[in-house]
Amino acid sequence: MKAYIQKIVLALLFSLVTLPGWAQFEGYQLSPQAKISLITCSSGEDLYSVFGHSAVRVNDPISGLDVVFNYGTFDFDEPNFYLKFARGKLNYKLSAAHFQDFVYSYVRDNRSVYEQELNLTEEQRQQYWAFLTNNYLPANRFYLYDFFFDNCATRIRDGLEAALPNQITFNISEFDEDYTFRNLIDLYLPPQPWGDFGIDLALGARIDEEATPYQYMFLPEYLARGFANATVAQKGMAAPLTLERHTIYEREPIPHTAGPITPVVVCWAFLVLVAVVTVLDFTKGRRSRLFDIVFFLLMGLLGILLLLLWIATDHQATAWNFNLLWAIPVHAVVAFFLGRQVLPEWVRKYMLFTALLTAVVLLGWPFWPQQFHAAFLPLVLAIGLRAAYTVWFSKKAATITQSKSVATSL
Repeated sequence: MKAYIQKIVLALLFSLVTLPGWAQFEGYQLSPQAKISLITCSSGEDLYSVFGHSAVRVNDPISGLDVVFNYGTFDFDEPNFYLKFARGKLNYKLSAAHFQDFVYSYVRDNRSVYEQELNLTEEQRQQYWAFLTNNYLPANRFYLYDFFFDNCATRIRDGLEAALPNQITFNISEFDEDYTFRNLIDLYLPPQPWGDFGIDLALGARIDEEATPYQYMFLPEYLARGFANATVAQKGMAAPLTLERHTIYEREPIPHTAGPITPVVVCWAFLVLVAVVTVLDFTKGRRSRLFDIVFFLLMGLLGILLLLLWIATDHQATAWNFNLLWAIPVHAVVAFFLGRQVLPEWVRKYMLFTALLTAVVLLGWPFWPQQFHAAFLPLVLAIGLRAAYTVWFSKKAATITQSKSVATSL
């Protein structure tokens, strides 16, 4: 908790040292000695920072200007901040900070910082500088963030291409590894098993589409590699876009240990619990109604959340979520009827449908257009097991009740 508070304080301090306005850049022309660089920051230990970060440094030693343009900032004071964030309507913005302050914030977090100077002519540097400062205008600095298609890395790539139209060529065929967007982010998630679990739960089939090499550059490290292999047109010839990459700060080695309590372990342990409950129910001729109420209510509430992320937000990546095949929102309604000794006929039919649907999900596991997390398998098995047992037991209970009714009438 102490470390978390320290990070919040540092973030607030960093926001205080960001440059306050655009006026200082108005009409400013870079000197011939100015340099513009791509800054790449390595992964952090928290989920929000695990994918790294990209920014642009402009250093003009003649005037003493040394500023970092950063597309990855947002304003905590924005009205309805959390609601906008959840609905995918939160505006990120281009901010500008002193280079030393920017680096200091990453050194404190033990994150490496690398620099690739852009190999631009004086005219090209001035064109890109004009683009950046125009983007920094209050009317232009805000944009609707999208993790995969419009983020701190893609903004730099797209901005450079816009400032130097038809002059940049990305030679990135080496990226063609048949990765989907989910495969790409999975490369960074081994230290974050619960983050990986949450991402695979919330994000739908759209991120299982195969990404093009150009799209790989939504990740900062791939952007750095793309810039390293790119060329820029100069005097009718193709020159390397960047000079040799050098290290501003190299982080101390971090041992990545996920720990024994992972989603896979927890979910398989839960399946064992469900199996034990079901076996005890069978041997004692009962059904643990409270257990079923809680279990299916939680699965239904999860389904409602996933459905809202799909239909009630602007997040492209949360659409077409096939996890709704097992986390069905209607479970939350049916759960309240599972407390009855004798279930209504429609509830029995619903539970039969649920059992059959889980069987279909399991049989089609490798073939669905969405890649499921390994921890979802025991959850689906648990749902199917309790649904099947509920159908069997409810039929048995109905038969016994009917027999007693006949005996009483005789």
